[in-house]
Amino acid sequence: MKRLALLISVILLLTATVSPSGTAAATMDSGSYLPAATEGLVTGVPYVWQEINGLCAWAATSMAFQSAGVPLDLHDVLAVTSVGYSFAYLNYNDTMVMYPGAIYMQVEPTQFAADLYGLNMTVYMDTATPGVEQLVEVWEGRGISVHLLDGEEGAFDLMRSSIDAGYPLLLSVDPAWLPARDYDFLRAQGLSGGGHGILVVGYDDAAGNATIVDPGVGSFGNEFGYPADGRGNYTPISYTALSNAWSRRYFISMLFKPGGDVPDDRSALLGPYIRDRILGVPAAYEASPDTAVLWNFGEAAFRALSVDYRRQRLTEYLDIFTGMDGEREFKASLILFLGLGLEAQVSLQYLSFRTALQRLPELMPDVELSDFVDAGEASLPHFEALADNGTLIYPGNLTLYDGFVASTFQSMADEFNSTGDIESVMNQYEDELSTITTHLLGIADSWLAAGNALAEIWPNNPFIVYGPWITIAAFGVSALVVAVIILIRRTPSQ
Repeated sequence: MKRLALLISVILLLTATVSPSGTAAATMDSGSYLPAATEGLVTGVPYVWQEINGLCAWAATSMAFQSAGVPLDLHDVLAVTSVGYSFAYLNYNDTMVMYPGAIYMQVEPTQFAADLYGLNMTVYMDTATPGVEQLVEVWEGRGISVHLLDGEEGAFDLMRSSIDAGYPLLLSVDPAWLPARDYDFLRAQGLSGGGHGILVVGYDDAAGNATIVDPGVGSFGNEFGYPADGRGNYTPISYTALSNAWSRRYFISMLFKPGGDVPDDRSALLGPYIRDRILGVPAAYEASPDTAVLWNFGEAAFRALSVDYRRQRLTEYLDIFTGMDGEREFKASLILFLGLGLEAQVSLQYLSFRTALQRLPELMPDVELSDFVDAGEASLPHFEALADNGTLIYPGNLTLYDGFVASTFQSMADEFNSTGDIESVMNQYEDELSTITTHLLGIADSWLAAGNALAEIWPNNPFIVYGPWITIAAFGVSALVVAVIILIRRTPSQ
């Protein structure tokens, strides 16, 4: 069977996979809360709700930043990390994946924002993390401080020392083990393995409890909405549950402390960074020359999507899987997931971009950004036409997906499953596909204009933009020159 790697990401907070641990998690009583940990407690951490499924890391980052003395709310964080202006897309062989900025390489943008505001950031992870040596090498090469933990004991020691120093610790956890009732559906279905960002703010060794702040409650399902009952704010959790949740994410954590150097001119750093992210400069996405040629970033990502979601390109992509076992059913599922993935990812990017665009002028009051904002706002109607929060709020519940993109591809999938005639399906839905690709191209054009508006303020440096390819080209030319010289020396004179 040919390999399929398709990013659906209808579950952005809860990228859940079946795991035996789900059975144990299902026994947790999510409605009874233990007393809050009091042995060590960081008080006054402001609660930041993530607002929509997929923004947990950035809501947690906002709380951690504020605890370290940097007053940035969620929308500010989406702007200063530039994740609101970032998008990545790959279509290679049988792999078709897209990442909104909120879930693409989260550590590097966080480090950029920390440097921008003079915070010292340290990343922690377990020595058993897959590929740990390579991760450490890559991150340290990018100026990121990385420390390794020796299992649960090292992780809990880190938790205690961080809290004793007065700073919460940002954790990556499996939400199936968290106490809020919002995760009951995971426990009921025995699902585990997802990633979610929270803060741990307290511990009590005598009671065997910790205290967490969870920005994700109320972000999906029938209880969608701000958790006015406070169930995500200073919530007790047993050490056993915390260890289960944290260890399944290899005890990955981030700690922020003040004391770093504050740049003299933040705008002079942030402006070009946003320019390059929205224009899709590979170096701004930390992409190496050997992998960047396979990816499209920023406006180029939406431009590539506007091509690949045309009927002919979709047909060619589906043809890759011709001849496999269960071909019709598989292709029908693939058609459905192509639509759900696009709607979910574009929806998350729309919410991130819209808020970041609105907030940036307040963060850069010394710069005239009206042309940038006007150009960026031109993309909002196109985003609105493609976006629908249903794919984010109701992960996995197909009956509640009624957005234009999801509905179109769901109908296409049903039609193909019934007839097996892809040409007939594409003919029937050609107008809808044309509408989708027109909006994707509209986003790309708007982002290009917005990036160029920033380039008027901070002119592009061609070597930064094209440096990796100039280097490759120079190497190729040099190799050619050497080869010619060798050939001339070996060829008798005429």
